Amino acid sequence: MVELVKAWAAKRYELTAEIYKAHYYQDPDTGAFVTEWDYDNPIRVKASGGSIKPYQSLETFGAQYRNEPFLQLFIPRSVDLLDRIGKVRNRAGEILYKEQEGDSATLFDVFGVFPEIDQQGRTVDYRVVTKRAQVQG
Repeated sequence: MVELVKAWAAKRYELTAEIYKAHYYQDPDTGAFVTEWDYDNPIRVKASGGSIKPYQSLETFGAQYRNEPFLQLFIPRSVDLLDRIGKVRNRAGEILYKEQEGDSATLFDVFGVFPEIDQQGRTVDYRVVTKRAQVQG
């Protein structure tokens, strides 16, 4: 039974991702609150999931065209709504989401965090919905 659980867990999280924590400070010269993410000390997590395509929410046609890619991941820990996620990799270590210009990994802002519950009411993992960050790195 233990081997079955280990095999299921290995299959469940076929990706890895990095979580970047947000830090705020107030600029002493302007008084503005500035957000910075700690890219030097990421939290690495196992993950599963991929891009999602909720109809009529990715493309907006109007005065300005917008195409917003969303990413849904299942991870074993909760994240804050202020965090960013990046460097989503497969088991071979390849980054799955890259910017078109260059080889930099796409950054995603956390849009929602939802606990996934089993039949006994225990939290088994978290569904994290993210949206591509408008300003990359």
